[in-house]
Amino acid sequence: MRVMAVGWLALAAALVPALAAAADAAVAPFTAEYDVRYGRIPGGTSHTALAKSGDGWVLETAATATGLARVVAPATVLQRSEFEVVGEFPRPLRYLLDDGTKRTDRDVRLEFDWRAGRVHGIAEEMPVDLPLLPGLQDAATLQVLVTARLRAGQEPDTIAMIEKGQVKHYRYTLLRREKVATALGEFDTLVYRSTRDGSSRETISWHAPALGFGVVQAQQLVRGKLGFNTRIRSFKPG
Repeated sequence: MRVMAVGWLALAAALVPALAAAADAAVAPFTAEYDVRYGRIPGGTSHTALAKSGDGWVLETAATATGLARVVAPATVLQRSEFEVVGEFPRPLRYLLDDGTKRTDRDVRLEFDWRAGRVHGIAEEMPVDLPLLPGLQDAATLQVLVTARLRAGQEPDTIAMIEKGQVKHYRYTLLRREKVATALGEFDTLVYRSTRDGSSRETISWHAPALGFGVVQAQQLVRGKLGFNTRIRSFKPG
């Protein structure tokens, strides 16, 4: 049960669809909705919005379980990242992951102090105080960075991300090019695998150039077995 709950939270955290529709911008405002399944079983929906906020940006995702999935994720999972764009790429400022319950053992709150070179906060009730590595991302801005690099004609490569109070490195590997049928029509996509050392979980994501290399479909595999997966339902720029 705990493993499934962690998987649901990881879906909200790791599969954020960082779509950017404007051809001349690293990021651009949008709203998107996704259907979520666990294996072949309907699991819920997620809603993501990217909006300008002052000199920076806010990326927010709310994932709501339905049916049997509510047993492991009874409330709406909220992920929120405030970040700025430096050059063409994101730099996180504040990060929140809230599982929607009164418990706090799965919640994360982080502050990125780039002047002091530290990231601090609370992750699953444990204090966090770590040095900031150049290019370090949170779980949401990691996906913004992936799409920004693809838009710039670069490979996502390896990205450092803070997760549960630890810095972990995710490697992105291009698997193939593939046409994918979605609720929005058929898209040509680039299919990438994301992995890290010491983890049995991998994420496969389908990035559509026509939608600014945004994710139209994603899957989590645990020891090769399909877990949570998501498909785009709607997308609105601006």
